[in-house]
Amino acid sequence: MRQFAATLLWLRDGPDEVQSLVAGLDLVRRAAAEDASEAWLCMIANGTAHYLSTYAAGDLLSRAYSGTNQVYGVVAQVGRLGSGPDGGLVVDGRWRFGSGADRAAYMAMGCEPVRGARTTVLVDRARLHVDQPWEGPGLLGTTSHTLSARDVGVDPEDVVDMSSIPTDRPRGIYADAALFLANMPGVAIGLAERLLELLGPGLSPGSPWQVAYAEAETRTILARRGLIGMLHSFDVLARDGRLQPFAPALRAEYHAVLSAAYHVCLEAVLALVEACDSADPGVAQRLAEARLDAVTMKPHAAMRPHR
Repeated sequence: MRQFAATLLWLRDGPDEVQSLVAGLDLVRRAAAEDASEAWLCMIANGTAHYLSTYAAGDLLSRAYSGTNQVYGVVAQVGRLGSGPDGGLVVDGRWRFGSGADRAAYMAMGCEPVRGARTTVLVDRARLHVDQPWEGPGLLGTTSHTLSARDVGVDPEDVVDMSSIPTDRPRGIYADAALFLANMPGVAIGLAERLLELLGPGLSPGSPWQVAYAEAETRTILARRGLIGMLHSFDVLARDGRLQPFAPALRAEYHAVLSAAYHVCLEAVLALVEACDSADPGVAQRLAEARLDAVTMKPHAAMRPHR
């Protein structure tokens, strides 16, 4: 797996640095044009950095991202804060698909609300147990293990209130927790674009391959443009300081657009793989890799169709 330069990751300054969901989508797309696993990890790391740098204290950010530390997280409520035998804080929980588990110095673990407040806990990765390993070729290389926390002690300073933005911070592009997922379809879009560039439309007008290629290309373009249009609107609101937590109807529409772009592009990938009959061994290998990545991505719970 290729190791992308650190400049491809937004590791610290969050909304102050980029203020653009569209730029994040483009970054993930470009990474996916070379390696879907790296693009996936890029997407998770960037989302984690942005939401932490929106809500977490400066001292916690400095410690979490010191040196070459990488931090990966999840906003889903997979953990539960409680009291240990000595009265101190502990966290328990089980986290499926903990992407980046083998790279992370810390994992940002979404927890059940505390006194009504959405909460994330920063946990030393070494203190999380691997219940089920996730490894292999393609996206399996993201080491998205199933992790568990079993009465892991937590410093109160590592508990982040995700319902209250510090007064010196802009609300920025992560005003709603669901925006953590905004760039996830970028992996599918980039994967489809990679295959389209690799294979080309062919030279025989009206041939079955050219028809299949044109349909996959059109669907990918429409999915990308529709998603970019929505994210651009959010970017404009964020720049004006007017992006707010989503109402239920808007959240449903937002998820519908994300899910559609994600699955349309994965279906385009599978259609290209099915239609291509190249005898070139190198092309055949790239097709097999793309198919594995698409099949691995399709069941992701966050991108279920018709949410």
